[in-house]
Amino acid sequence: MNNILSKFKIPALIAFVMLSLSSCLKDEGFDNGTYGMGGFAGGTFVAVPAASSSPFSISIDSKVGNQPLELFSVNYENVDKAPEDITVTFKKDDAAVTASGLGLTLLPASVLTFTSANPTVVIKQGTRVSPNFTCQINTGTLDPTKNYGLAFTIASVSKAGVSIPANLKTVIYKIALKNQWDGIYSIVSGLVTRYNSPGVPANDALSGSLAGNSDVYLITSGVNELDIPASGNGSFRWSGNGGIGGIDGLRMAVNPTTNLVTWSCAGNATLTNWAGKVNNYVPATKTFTLNFRWNPTSTVREYSVVLKYKSPR
Repeated sequence: MNNILSKFKIPALIAFVMLSLSSCLKDEGFDNGTYGMGGFAGGTFVAVPAASSSPFSISIDSKVGNQPLELFSVNYENVDKAPEDITVTFKKDDAAVTASGLGLTLLPASVLTFTSANPTVVIKQGTRVSPNFTCQINTGTLDPTKNYGLAFTIASVSKAGVSIPANLKTVIYKIALKNQWDGIYSIVSGLVTRYNSPGVPANDALSGSLAGNSDVYLITSGVNELDIPASGNGSFRWSGNGGIGGIDGLRMAVNPTTNLVTWSCAGNATLTNWAGKVNNYVPATKTFTLNFRWNPTSTVREYSVVLKYKSPR
């Protein structure tokens, strides 16, 4: 008798739980297309994943004639893959650039060339992600002292019943011509020292010479500013080439008149110029001498390195 009851009670309980979860998970903002939630089985959307993290900084060569500008991809947000080819059409959105409050100069439409009358991407049948949207840009007439703004917003979708979430439809880019210091640099010499506390060196394997470490990428982020990757290729590393954590958003500003360098770090406000040490650039040899430190009142880290220009990035 108990077994018979169990046969009926268990399925009924499962059905009740699933119904309850369905009620709890119902989200008006998701259902009406106010925002997207990738992979959630409650609706069908197209979204620009990059929109959640924009604006993005792009540095590009200054030259006459078109060169490719590769930007964002578009996702088909559904539990199933796209049942047909889906064309997503965009508009160049100058209003979004102005509303961003970033103080960017609008990128002139005349420097851009699209492969069709309107910017589009196609999410192919049986896939979820489009190829990256790519257009052509002619930077020959752009001002190297300005930071330009470019934005695109989804305007329409070819498939009926597909929503466009408001929070994932507009992506903004900050575009600057590569400044004179942008490039890949080799390490000439260097030393990193880690401390357990001020004045007490750790004497660990991560401290020591930087000789033999991988190349460093200096990436244009403004007219006179350069970013260094937080991790992976092009990042600063411990002795022995191990990755450094906790200094995301590392940036150096170069004074073009004095060639002096000033450090900042979005992810760690304690990172500054190492007082009394050299931080400068020598144009004749394309060499940076750099000294910075962070965590000055606790686990101090001191970094001294000489970089020499190797090649374009």
